Amino acid sequence: MPNNTPAVSPAVSSTIGLKDLVIAPLVTDTEETLTYGDLQKVAGAIEASVTPGSADADVQFADDVEFSVLYPDPEIALKTKLADIPLSIQEEIFGNHLDSNGVLIRSATDTPPYYAVGFRSEKSDHTYRYVWLYKCRAKPVTESYATKEGTTVTRQTGEIEWVAIKRIHDGRYQAVADEGQNGFTAEKAAAFLNSVYEPVESPAMGD
Repeated sequence: MPNNTPAVSPAVSSTIGLKDLVIAPLVTDTEETLTYGDLQKVAGAIEASVTPGSADADVQFADDVEFSVLYPDPEIALKTKLADIPLSIQEEIFGNHLDSNGVLIRSATDTPPYYAVGFRSEKSDHTYRYVWLYKCRAKPVTESYATKEGTTVTRQTGEIEWVAIKRIHDGRYQAVADEGQNGFTAEKAAAFLNSVYEPVESPAMGD
């Protein structure tokens, strides 16, 4: 007999903050090897939005019913708004070059490399949601400048648009965890952004 009593809902609390944005270069991503470089903190995080792609599934019909469905590879739009984007960070994520005078040089041949991007968002119950996107490539930066108008100052922020795709190595593209839920303890949360998180699978029964 089925149990007609609904299971208890998981704890629910809204996200209210954003901090501790970190990036790590994706050095090698092949079927055999996956490696990341050293982590780099990026201060001044204001906003981050993660938007899944809207590509439609390929549906095959047979015998007058929906017979088979193929889903396209995920492509995620990540947008990060920052108080400022230091030139040294721009050099890294956009593939630009800082010359010996500390001047950032952008060239037509610059190719942005892939990065993992991680951050955490405070929730209304004072725990955090933690996020890693495993393989992101930055689009050219949007820059805005405005004059001061008397005593009125309009703050200009830096905005980076990323495209996140799956890894070749294992097809994974994102990791998300809520502190205090599903066995994700405060101790695990404290280490989550210290390195690019890799899944830990439970052993199969009988192993």
